[in-house]
Amino acid sequence: MRVAVLFSGGKDSCYTVMKAREENMDIELLMTLIPPTNESWLFHHPCIQWTKLQAEAMELPIATYRIEAQGEEEKDELRKHLKDVKRLFNIEAIAAGALASDYQKRRIEETAEGLGLKCFTPLWGRNHLSLLYDQVDSGLNIVFVAVAALGLDQSWLGRRLDREAAEELGRLVSKYGLNPLGEGGEYETFVTDGPLFKKRIIIGESTRVWNGESGCLEINTAELVEKP
Repeated sequence: MRVAVLFSGGKDSCYTVMKAREENMDIELLMTLIPPTNESWLFHHPCIQWTKLQAEAMELPIATYRIEAQGEEEKDELRKHLKDVKRLFNIEAIAAGALASDYQKRRIEETAEGLGLKCFTPLWGRNHLSLLYDQVDSGLNIVFVAVAALGLDQSWLGRRLDREAAEELGRLVSKYGLNPLGEGGEYETFVTDGPLFKKRIIIGESTRVWNGESGCLEINTAELVEKP
């Protein structure tokens, strides 16, 4: 099956690429949709400008589109760009890392169906803590690039999401009720390496931006280097 993957550069979309490969799907391209702000209802925002570097690391084509609309109208722009991708790459399906947002999954599925495309959402319905540990153990090198929840302070920005961090997130689930996968906007991630990466990404200059309750890691420079 020829598939395009909605790709934000975070752990969920990178893990979705891995799952698509495991299902022997032909990944024709990664599709990055760049919203104007982090208030998007459908699309990821932090560090999304670096998805081209990730695509290069995985040796996959990528198409990027800037989204001008906000709110419910974002779906219309998704449809417009997905229609172009279907025509240009002759895809049969769209893959997305939707986890638990009925709004997101429904909008993506409705858009795909309207264009005669199938929809592949391999993370949907998984137990959240179990999926988090699967992602951590998958070989992905995952970095926190935004946090916005009780228990997550600025020390988490730039931190690796490893087993220790996953265990801390598990404890915060009980204490504060946050979603361990960050599905409620508690945190955002960026992937610098993984099993499908032919090269790894080194983050150079970065800036922590903190407003007292939430913040983000702005990646100013990054480069690809050979893997040992």
